[in-house]
Amino acid sequence: MPVKEIIFEVCGGLVLFLYGMILMGKGLQKIASDKIRKILGKVTNNSLIGASIGAIITAIIQSSSATTVILLGFLNAGLINLQQSLGVLMGANIGTTITAQLVAFKINNYALLILFIGFLLSFLSKKRINKYIGEMLLGLGILFIGMNFMTEGMKPLKDAPFFINLLTNFSQIPILGILAGALFTGIIQSSSATTGLVIAMGMAGVINLDASISIILGANIGTCITTMIASIGSYLSAKRAAIIHLLFNIIGVLIFFLLLPYFTQIMSKTSTSLARQIANAHTVFNITTTLVLLPLIPFLVKIVEKIIPGKEIKIDRGTKYLDNRVLNLPSLALSQATKETHRMACMASKLLSNSYKVLISNDISFFQSVIRQEEAIDDLYRKIRYYLIKLSEKSLTKKESQKLASLLHSISDIERIADHGNNIAELGKTKIDKKIAFSQEAQKELKEMIDEVINMFDNIVKILNRKNMKLATYILDQEGKVDQLEKELRNNHLKRLKTGVCRPQAGVIFLDTIRNLERIGDHSDNIAHVKLSGF
Repeated sequence: MPVKEIIFEVCGGLVLFLYGMILMGKGLQKIASDKIRKILGKVTNNSLIGASIGAIITAIIQSSSATTVILLGFLNAGLINLQQSLGVLMGANIGTTITAQLVAFKINNYALLILFIGFLLSFLSKKRINKYIGEMLLGLGILFIGMNFMTEGMKPLKDAPFFINLLTNFSQIPILGILAGALFTGIIQSSSATTGLVIAMGMAGVINLDASISIILGANIGTCITTMIASIGSYLSAKRAAIIHLLFNIIGVLIFFLLLPYFTQIMSKTSTSLARQIANAHTVFNITTTLVLLPLIPFLVKIVEKIIPGKEIKIDRGTKYLDNRVLNLPSLALSQATKETHRMACMASKLLSNSYKVLISNDISFFQSVIRQEEAIDDLYRKIRYYLIKLSEKSLTKKESQKLASLLHSISDIERIADHGNNIAELGKTKIDKKIAFSQEAQKELKEMIDEVINMFDNIVKILNRKNMKLATYILDQEGKVDQLEKELRNNHLKRLKTGVCRPQAGVIFLDTIRNLERIGDHSDNIAHVKLSGF
C-alpha cells in the first residue's frame, strides 16, 4: 500500500474514532442530564469519594479533559475549593480508561450493525431517551469503524524498516516512547485517542507490549495540556489544580518508568490478546497511581503553593437560611428571607470595600475578589428572588405580601449596588493598567465621597438586620449629601481640567467613579424608603 494511502487511512480512522467518542459522550451526557454538574458541585473533602465521582463522570462523558475543564470552571466560580477538586481530577484518569477497555473488545465486525441500530433509534424513535441511546450507539459504531480503518492502515507498516526501527527504539529506550506519546496526545488533546491508536497498532501486529506501554505512559502526561490551556487566565486555585494534575501524572509515570520491566511482564500475563494487555496496562497504571497518590494530596498542595505563591480567594456562596420546607409557613419563610437579604447586603459591603482598595490604593490583588463577589451576589439575588416568587404563590396576609414586596425591592437594589461596586473596581483596574494618577485634590475629594457612601451603606446593612426608623431617616439625609457632593466634585473637576491640574484620562475615571458612587447612594436611599414604610 502506498505511503499516502496509509496516512489517509490512519488519519481518517483517527478522526472517525475521535468523532465517535465525542458523539457517544454527548449521548451519554444527555441520558445523565444535568445531574453531572450537580454531582460535581457537591463533591466533598473526602478524596476517595471525589476520585470515585471523577471516575464515574468521566466514564459517562468519555473525556477526562471535559471533566477537568468543568472542574476548573467550578474552581473559578468558587463553587468548590482546591482540595475538593483534586480527588475528582485523579478519578478522571481512571474513568478515561473505559474507552481503551471498550476498543480492546474484538467487535469491530459488528460496528455497522451498532451503527444501524443507533440510526434507527436516533432518527426514527419518538421517545427522547431512545434518541439519546441511539446517539450513543451511533458514536460507538463510528468509533469502531475508525478503529477498523486505523488497524487496516497500520498493517503494511509491520514490514516497513523505518517503522520497525522506530518502535524498536521505543522498546529499548522507553523514554523515547514516553516523549512520543506525550507529544502526540498534546497535539490531538485526547489520551483515549492515543490509546485507541496504540491498540489498533497492536491488533495490526505492528507494535509490541514494551513500546505500547511507554507510549501510553507518555499519553498520560500529554493529556494535561488541555487542563493547562484551560487554566490560562484563571484564578489561583484553578492554576494550582492544573499544575497538580500535571505533577500527579508525571510522578505516576516516573514510578512506573522505574518498574517498567516488571510492569510489562505482569501485564503480559493478564490476557492472551495484545490489545487487551495494552488496555489493561492503561487501566492498572491509572488506578495504581491514583491509589498511591491520593494520600499525598496535602503534600502536593504544599508543593504547588510554593510553585504558584499567593492567597487563594475564598468566597461565601449559595444560600444559608432559605428553606423550601417552611414555604407553607409564610411568616417563618419571610423571616429566613430577611436574614438572607441581610447576608447579601453584608457581602455587598465587603465588595464595595475591596472596590475602593483597587481604585484608591492601586491594589490590584483585590480586583479578582470583587469579580467573584459580584458573581456570588448575582447568584444569591436569583435564588432569593426565586424563593420569594414561590412564596408569593402561597396564601399570604396583606402585611406578609407587603413585606415580601419590600424584600424583592431590597434585593434588587443590593444587586445593583454590587454592580456599581464592580464598575468602580473596573475603573480602578484601568487606572492601574494605564498608570493614571489623580491629583492630590481629586484624591482628597474622592475619598470624602467614598467615606460618605461607605457610611451610608453600612447604615443600610444595620437597618436590614433590625428596624430603626431614626437611622432610616438619617440615611435619607445622607443621600441628599451624596447628591450634593457629586455635583460639587463634578464642577471642581471641570475647573481642574481647564487649569491643567488634572489630565483628561484621569478625568474620565474620576467622573465615572463619582457617578457610580451617586448611584450607590440612590439605591441605598430606595432601601431606606422601603424600611420607612414599616417593612
